[in-house]
Amino acid sequence: MRENEEYTRYVDALAAEHPELAAFLDTLDLESAAQRGAFVRAVEELYTHISKEEDGLFPASLTELTGEQWDRSIDAWRTVHSR
Repeated sequence: MRENEEYTRYVDALAAEHPELAAFLDTLDLESAAQRGAFVRAVEELYTHISKEEDGLFPASLTELTGEQWDRSIDAWRTVHSR
């Protein structure tokens, strides 16, 4: 959906959050009270992120993507999830 100018910024913002969360989790130390607080905030942000995907992006994709775009999306998903 990034190819559609209407969604480019929306998709880019969501996509940028994925590596940010991964990097945060890689360095997370739950022994630290400050980091536990940061983790709670991150979970709240993750809820918002998932809501944007599940309630906005994914439903819009049902009408916006062409057959070829769906095929590329499924191929990309399989590549990422086969690791």
